[in-house]
Amino acid sequence: MKHSNVSKITLALAFWGFLTFASIAAQPLNSIPEPNSKIKSQIADARHIYQNHHRESINLNGSTDILEKIIDQDPYNLEALLLLSRVYLTYGHTEATIKDQKIGSFKKGTEIGKKAIELAPDNPDAHFIYVANMASLGKEKGILKSLFMVRKIRNEVELILKLNPNHVEGTAMNGVLFYSLPAFMGGDIHISQVYLRKAIMLDPHLTTTKIYLAKNLMKQEKYDDAKRTLQEVINEKKPTVYSDWYFNRETARKMIEKIEKKQSRSARSYTSRVQTW
Repeated sequence: MKHSNVSKITLALAFWGFLTFASIAAQPLNSIPEPNSKIKSQIADARHIYQNHHRESINLNGSTDILEKIIDQDPYNLEALLLLSRVYLTYGHTEATIKDQKIGSFKKGTEIGKKAIELAPDNPDAHFIYVANMASLGKEKGILKSLFMVRKIRNEVELILKLNPNHVEGTAMNGVLFYSLPAFMGGDIHISQVYLRKAIMLDPHLTTTKIYLAKNLMKQEKYDDAKRTLQEVINEKKPTVYSDWYFNRETARKMIEKIEKKQSRSARSYTSRVQTW
């Protein structure tokens, strides 16, 4: 099934469902009580389980169970809200098999992300996880193609970068937006490359960003540069998010194969033309 230019946004954002926050810094709000050591330990357990979801899909349910219990006890726990919203986003993209499951998961992720924003409106991580879930939900409900939805996504990304100009995921997402949008809606392949490269400078080991940089370079027909970038993904020794890299390395291999087939066809076509001359 072919996707419109606008619907590519969700294909792009889908990758971010694999990302895990290396650290989620809560904003200093006097009204939010400091989590006790037991809750901190439980959140650490939930994050560890989630980060290993590539091994067993049941890990996502285990992480969800822990975090929901924490939030029942401590509804103002920003760290738990952010991570739970992340888990629902990932579940919707990697484990949900039918439309209703996907919609339910992204809806929960969006609602929890919104609660995180209400709790900490100046926290860029809260805005990031909210917009990632919102875009995914919009795609599943068939409303992502609307200009209104695109505008909401753009506004959230711009706010993330206003709050933190060096926010890695926000910077990368902005690059993905410029890559995915058609020109009449503000898309620009060259601006996209600038943001993607900046994100890689901020975190050289976040392999999802390199996958999208390779896609950008392929679109520009810079195939050798794209292959080098993809080989970096395969050879990565210290991935920021191991589960992210676990899936991305296979994606990189397939993309290299696709490039080499394209280059081979181009070479044969060129040889044929020369012989004709």
